[in-house]
Amino acid sequence: MSENNTPDSQDSCPSVARPLLNITSAIISALPAVDPRLLAVPVIASVVNEIGAFFDAASIERRLHELEVKLNEQTVSVDRLQERLECLDEHGRYVFRNNLKHLCLTALPETTDTLINSMIAYLMEDAQEMDEEICEIVSACNANDIRFLKRLKHFLEKGERTQQNQKYIEAQQNAAQSHENDSVGGGFFTPTRWQDRNVIYGENTIFWKDFTKFFNMINIDDMGRILNQTAVDRDGNENMEWAYLMRSLLKFQNLGVVQVEFRATVGTISANHVERFHITLFGQRLLKYI
Repeated sequence: MSENNTPDSQDSCPSVARPLLNITSAIISALPAVDPRLLAVPVIASVVNEIGAFFDAASIERRLHELEVKLNEQTVSVDRLQERLECLDEHGRYVFRNNLKHLCLTALPETTDTLINSMIAYLMEDAQEMDEEICEIVSACNANDIRFLKRLKHFLEKGERTQQNQKYIEAQQNAAQSHENDSVGGGFFTPTRWQDRNVIYGENTIFWKDFTKFFNMINIDDMGRILNQTAVDRDGNENMEWAYLMRSLLKFQNLGVVQVEFRATVGTISANHVERFHITLFGQRLLKYI
């Protein structure tokens, strides 16, 4: 976290004189479902003033009301919100303002819940640089991306890890054999043993076969097939949903949410032949807001 953005305690925030209400009565009357005190927060007032004249008032009201509900759920008062905003430096204020404008104008409805959670965390928690990245990631998401994240979180909570347990056993066996080889000839002779790369980051590593089995899909061992052929479930029903979800997986690799590892095969190698994927530090943070 940048030391200049949000201090660890509000006592270290500089005293900032709050400007007077910077929003017209006409806009307040056009947004009756939103607390006028929230509309009086300068950053929020400036965004509403900017977009209120040419954008659908009902849509703006709906999004600001979502923000208000989340603030109430997390027991963040308008005064506390204002105090935290006053602690931000110029960069931080623009980060919050840009995300608020995106929330009101262009965020897809499936993404607003996650976006608002990350915006509030940006203000109220200490991992500010991380949450700025999360806001940016969420802004790049569509409905299928959010659906993929929900499935991912569901697997983390309920999924069976058969492949992962097997790989753990293989790793232990390889480690024991390597130790045995080190002792051959008093350490002067060590046979060369080739081992498969086997990186596992605990619960944040998910094996492709475990993931697809959990969601009842049978003919998609090679993920590349999903993008070229319609998937089929155990009842023989075709399902296009997986093509969208797998596109999300590749998209999230580019966004730094997951790190995908591919199988090396004889002949041509497909960059979509996934063996496992790891949830990165950014992905772990993002899933907190899903």
